[in-house]
Amino acid sequence: MKKLLAVLLAMAMMLALAACGDTGSQNNGGQNGENQSGTGDTNTDQNNPSSGEVTFDKTIKLIVPYDAGGGVYNAAIIVAAEAQKYLGTTIDVVCMAGNGGQEGIEYVYNQASDGYTLLATDYGPLISTAIEEDVIYQLDEFTPIIEMTQVLPTFFVKSDSPYQTMEELIEAAKAKPGQISVGHGKFHSVPHLPLMLLEDLSGADFNEVPTSGGSEALAFTLGGSVDVGASVPSTVAGSVAAGDLRVLAVAAEDRAPEFPDAPTLKELGYEVSMPAWYTIFCKSDVPQEIRDALEQGLADVIASAEAQETAAASNVTLTGTGSAESQTLYDNTIRDLTTLLG
Repeated sequence: MKKLLAVLLAMAMMLALAACGDTGSQNNGGQNGENQSGTGDTNTDQNNPSSGEVTFDKTIKLIVPYDAGGGVYNAAIIVAAEAQKYLGTTIDVVCMAGNGGQEGIEYVYNQASDGYTLLATDYGPLISTAIEEDVIYQLDEFTPIIEMTQVLPTFFVKSDSPYQTMEELIEAAKAKPGQISVGHGKFHSVPHLPLMLLEDLSGADFNEVPTSGGSEALAFTLGGSVDVGASVPSTVAGSVAAGDLRVLAVAAEDRAPEFPDAPTLKELGYEVSMPAWYTIFCKSDVPQEIRDALEQGLADVIASAEAQETAAASNVTLTGTGSAESQTLYDNTIRDLTTLLG
């Protein structure tokens, strides 16, 4: 069974990687009006169905504002792999990581409000950037459909690193200010914010190295370009299991089930607990009946035995938190990050 799951996941990743490699043509298509005209034709027939039921007869694009291989991407391809059976259409995962993730978010924002172009993201590119920079959207112009998973920021080193524990690492960063490098993903991303807070609370001074996302932070750490990595469990679990990495700590209330021997930062005396959601969004002006149909279909996908088994084999815990509760989480995150970054 594990071999079969691995094959299925690998096939899904290959399809998604092909989509990610074609982001330029995806963008050009949208700018040239091909996507707009296609969705416009469907909008007439499908957004106001005479039967009162919404069906999807065209491929849905799920835009990820990161490169392939990171946590959001991993969750998205697991969901996409089972879409045909439970949602009635295929989902193409398309990576658009340019401009700090704004390329992907702006792409979704500029598409027709018909439910065929969705956004899968954490709070980094969507909320943090909107708080600190001028963006083309308002945060209430995006509405969560369903949460795929929640993740725990995770700090790790190569297995041969001289830093055996998080305490040793923090003390070294105090003794050698700015000399110990940490690859953390994008600026003010899910792994970066707890790193900043840890520095404030501990007095450690790291050399913060932004990357394109979790997969690059992992590659930088494995390749020795940085001393420490910061990402999420699904991105690093395989390398930990292979003996290439060692997890030092997680920024959460409880230990990560994937790494039961790694302490939380709170256990070490630092009030740093910043778990994050990976959620699928649509534009807020997508008609309610389409949003409801998407939520129900995606909930069925996430609850399916196939998706749950593939997720477990990939060290991902699918949650399937619905739109109403996800909206509350979204609003609370906007509030908290505005306090922290505003």
